[in-house]
Amino acid sequence: MSRSLGAKLLPLLGGLAGLAAAALLQQGMLAPLPAFVRLTLAFLVLVIWPGIAWRLAIGSPGPGGAILAPGWALGFGVAWLGLGILLSRVAGLPFTVLSANGAPWAALPWLAATLWAPAEPARTTPLGRSATLAVLAAALLAAAHVARDGPPVSYLSDSPDHIGTIRRMLASHDAFPADAFFKDPGPTGADPRKGLWHPGVALVCALARVEPLPAWRGLSVLLAPLFVLNAAAFAFRFGGGLGAAVGGWTLLLTYGGGLSTSYLSEAVFATKLADQLALATITALLADLDRRTARSRAAVIGLALGTIGVHVFGAVQFAIVFGALGVGLLVRERGGSAALTRLVVTSVAVALAAAPYLGWRAVQAYAPANPLHTQTQGMLELAPGVQVVSFGTMWEWFGPAWVLFPLSLFAWARAARDNTALLLLTTTLAVTMLMFCPPVVAVLEPRLGYLLMRLPWLLPASAAAAFLVAAAREGWRTGRRLAPLAAVAVLALGLAGPLADAVRAATRDSAWPHALPATSVERWSDALAWMDRELPNGTVVLSDPATSYSIPMLTRHWVTTLVDQHSSPNDALALERMLDARDALDPYASWERTARVVRRWGATAIALNGRFDEPVQLDIWAPSASWYAAAHARLERAPGAFHLVYDSDRFSVYTIRADSLEALVDGAVPRPFVRAPSLNDRARRMGDGLPELVSFHVGVTQATRGDTIAGAAEWRVRAPLPAGAYRVGIRFDRAVPADVPRSVVFVSKLWRKLIERVRGERYRFRSDHLPVSGAYGVDRWAPTEVVCDSFRVQVPYDVAPGDYVVKVAMAHQPHYPNLRLRDLTSDDDFLNGLEVGRLQVTRERGN
Repeated sequence: MSRSLGAKLLPLLGGLAGLAAAALLQQGMLAPLPAFVRLTLAFLVLVIWPGIAWRLAIGSPGPGGAILAPGWALGFGVAWLGLGILLSRVAGLPFTVLSANGAPWAALPWLAATLWAPAEPARTTPLGRSATLAVLAAALLAAAHVARDGPPVSYLSDSPDHIGTIRRMLASHDAFPADAFFKDPGPTGADPRKGLWHPGVALVCALARVEPLPAWRGLSVLLAPLFVLNAAAFAFRFGGGLGAAVGGWTLLLTYGGGLSTSYLSEAVFATKLADQLALATITALLADLDRRTARSRAAVIGLALGTIGVHVFGAVQFAIVFGALGVGLLVRERGGSAALTRLVVTSVAVALAAAPYLGWRAVQAYAPANPLHTQTQGMLELAPGVQVVSFGTMWEWFGPAWVLFPLSLFAWARAARDNTALLLLTTTLAVTMLMFCPPVVAVLEPRLGYLLMRLPWLLPASAAAAFLVAAAREGWRTGRRLAPLAAVAVLALGLAGPLADAVRAATRDSAWPHALPATSVERWSDALAWMDRELPNGTVVLSDPATSYSIPMLTRHWVTTLVDQHSSPNDALALERMLDARDALDPYASWERTARVVRRWGATAIALNGRFDEPVQLDIWAPSASWYAAAHARLERAPGAFHLVYDSDRFSVYTIRADSLEALVDGAVPRPFVRAPSLNDRARRMGDGLPELVSFHVGVTQATRGDTIAGAAEWRVRAPLPAGAYRVGIRFDRAVPADVPRSVVFVSKLWRKLIERVRGERYRFRSDHLPVSGAYGVDRWAPTEVVCDSFRVQVPYDVAPGDYVVKVAMAHQPHYPNLRLRDLTSDDDFLNGLEVGRLQVTRERGN
């Protein structure tokens, strides 16, 4: 067989192999295999295998050779699958046709590879043996890390939202369902955040015959190693194999702040996947500036389409990165150049290719009206009327690794003749300007809102670290000893923290201490399984926010409410949904109020969840064990209207008899935590738009570390207040030790935290909670009431003994709070409330 004939036959054999694997999966012949194996095969057939075919057809090899190729194949495969989803919609077909009949759509790229693959593939420098082993080790560790913990399936995370959407796609055969959570939501249910990746996941589920929840977990395990490969491919441009190894390991250690965060485990999330496909696109763009061929440009376009198809924020990212690089080329060359012309034409080609999809999504899904999304949040006030994005966003995404960027700017500027160094320099400067230049922020914030907080994701710490290592090696080779020392010092500052964090994560049972099993919605999966099995299909369930999205996630049913910001930006009724659910399930409300809410949202069942042993940390309102007991007792008083059909381990389900509910009158009972104002009350103002503090009481004056303190605060309002996220902060402050110099007030917080770190003990602790657990919202408080808010605070084990001043504050803030500069630097921050008492903390009882 001649070499050319073999080159033609191999792609055909690849296509046939994909068809055969898809047919075996579809016919159930592989059902005896474990679910993860079937999921892996389906992911390979629908995404990676066609992506490899397109990579061969385009003939642009990418950096590092075959070892790093799957990262680009992922992008091409996602783009191709997304195109099939769109074409099925144009043709009026259910998108699930793409996983039927042997999934021929996934095999078509192999025909393209047969016809268009170059006779001689473009050459690329391979990784080398040592670098290959290092990159593969990082990729395997990424998979092992994600396999251990998986993406969080918590009421605090996005997982229930996404999994519920995928389940609805499979049930409706609609790739863009507006009714993923709410029955008949109309245009408010269209969600511009969910692009072509979610139906792609649904197709993988359908072909593998795996439920969305285990598929969600399994795909994260498969995707995390590809993140490492993409980071290595970009970093390969700095120092070849060594740069790739450093880049892959840096991503593993620093992604989203480190391995003790959940971000790498969320690799299946569209935002995280688009972030990494964007990195692959930028790598291809730099390669296109070098090669300047039609095939290298096609690679950029294909990867860009995959990125934008996953999440439309990719278009914003490319506008910033490509535009900043263009400005950098213009400055570097002092005018036009071949590289700049190439960049402009490629950017226009990407824009034209993406325009139909972006235009359709803008018309079909973009109409932001959700007050929880559109309110100003995550901002930092430098001076009255002068705002930037909060500096904390850099720390939250990078952790200590953020220092790599400002400390590398000078080195990047010196190396700016290299397009990759120039891109890092210009992207960093662009992100800095967009986030921290007040006039620019004033223009962008009303248009992009909290998406500005995502801009740090544009900065690849993996490439920044690889540059420093390459610079250190080059400096050592050329005898410039100062450069390696400076590079190592910057690397130590940026990566020592993530490395220590990785060690801690590896030695714990769970990598992330805050993703506790207590917040997992699987704690009541038994009740959800019963609801899915026994309730009529399409039941509309009235529940609390923490339980709400778990219902469409694991059942066939709809809900009436949502959890915090986890709804479409288009949903103008989001806040009303939460407030209505709160008031309808209020244990002390009238039956008329409940009937109005049931009528408005078409609820046919109620789910009461009391499986919360810990305070539920939500924004507007939250369930609790005491709330469950009172709400359960209330519904039991009206069995004619609420028929108990399930009751097990503090989870109860009632079906609603609407006629009987409408016939009920009154039913309101006095709230045990509310009293009438007294002439002896002496209210203290907390600030504009906030309740006043009437009294405060803590049951003890002395406590030992580890003790739990119970107390109560009484509040009143002078006039009704708007709905929103109110939080009470109980703070305990003591002075730093007498032998420590005092600092000026403006930097007192920074100074205190430094002393705490050095001495290994804390001089402040705080506990926040929703007023009255949120079940009786501040917006419902009347001027004729005094509301008693009970709380419990545990004294941490690492606080220093001493005399603590007790302070109480109340804040009304959005999900991402807006701060003043002094809130970050000074102990005199917005939580420095009214002094209400003192507490003596001892090391041991009696001391």
